[in-house]
Amino acid sequence: MARTAGRPPRSEAEILEFQSKIGKHALEIYRAEGFGAVSMRRLAKEAGCAPMTIYAHFEGKTDILRYLWADILADMSKEIETTLYAVVGARERLQTATQIFLAYWIDNPDHFRLVFMSNDVTRKDVSKFVLDEDTLAHFKMFAGLIKDANPDRHDLKVRTDTLISGLIGIALSLNTIPDYPWAKANLMASQLLSSINS
Repeated sequence: MARTAGRPPRSEAEILEFQSKIGKHALEIYRAEGFGAVSMRRLAKEAGCAPMTIYAHFEGKTDILRYLWADILADMSKEIETTLYAVVGARERLQTATQIFLAYWIDNPDHFRLVFMSNDVTRKDVSKFVLDEDTLAHFKMFAGLIKDANPDRHDLKVRTDTLISGLIGIALSLNTIPDYPWAKANLMASQLLSSINS
């Protein structure tokens, strides 16, 4: 039987490595010029491949954006999980996760803007990403931590959503209005958390 010409199929590891490479180039362009400057043609030039090679791995620019969102959220969650490994008490675990979540977005303002303030993205694209189980898991971890810290309370969703939206609001304020003399971020987070736990 004659062998067919062409490149052999990529392994799963090679696909993930290529996607990561494209994601890194997209993030560099975003940081330097904003997401509007990211294009498949430019990414192909940066990566040293044909645009069609990128289309074989991503549906388009929005798919690359979703990839970056997922990568950033996974990085944030990993930072929390790694730190929580050494924390024992339920309330201490919740406090630690709260502080790390907030610090991550303040220490990485480019990541915050990309995830929470991206332009030229449709509501449908955002909804598709936000409602994905992997995305939800990054935020649902707080529900488990809140439940462990307050096992007798029954308003878990309200408290979880209040905590998450409050922390994002604090990060938004500190990232977008840095000249205002805000209280320290960790103190605002503690105040928010005390209202959740009361």
